[in-house]
Amino acid sequence: MAYLRHLVNGATVTVYELGETTLIGRSSECPIKVEDPTVSSMHAKIEPTGDGWRVLDLGSTNGIFANGVRVSEVLLEPGVVLTVGTHEFEYLPKLPNDLERTLKIKKSWIPGVYYTE
Repeated sequence: MAYLRHLVNGATVTVYELGETTLIGRSSECPIKVEDPTVSSMHAKIEPTGDGWRVLDLGSTNGIFANGVRVSEVLLEPGVVLTVGTHEFEYLPKLPNDLERTLKIKKSWIPGVYYTE
């Protein structure tokens, strides 16, 4: 199974296991729900392919970025960092052992802004 690591300021917030098809967006229907006004309700879809996993932009307003480059579709490889709105997600082909770095993230009163203590 493959995973996406949700990062904030370089620290792990959550690790998501990828299912058969995984949606990212603001909608409550998305397994990876991102509360950020720069993220569309149905922003991106991750699905398995014969070569691994690919991410598709679902016509979002702000698009998706892979390692800083805007893409409409990308095949995920180890170390690829996706940017969706103001959030980063690192593709992991297997479960990481460094989860002790996980921090508690707090939401500020400013939409889309998070912080750690």
